[in-house]
Amino acid sequence: MLELRFSRSLYAEDAVARAVAAFGQLATIELDRQPSDLVVRLTDLHPAFGPRVADELANYALQATAMAKGVA
Repeated sequence: MLELRFSRSLYAEDAVARAVAAFGQLATIELDRQPSDLVVRLTDLHPAFGPRVADELANYALQATAMAKGVA
């Protein structure tokens, strides 16, 4: 299992949710909405991609947040 934490002070919840949806075919992904963080847990990762999925999901969430805030 891999776990990513996205601080609500930096990341838009909708952006993280879109990233989870975009990568849903490559792993089992759970989004846990906590008071200060959005926690993403990845299990059953596709064997051809491994931990790189987590890196790309994080990049997607960052870009989507930047676009939502009008800085991209």
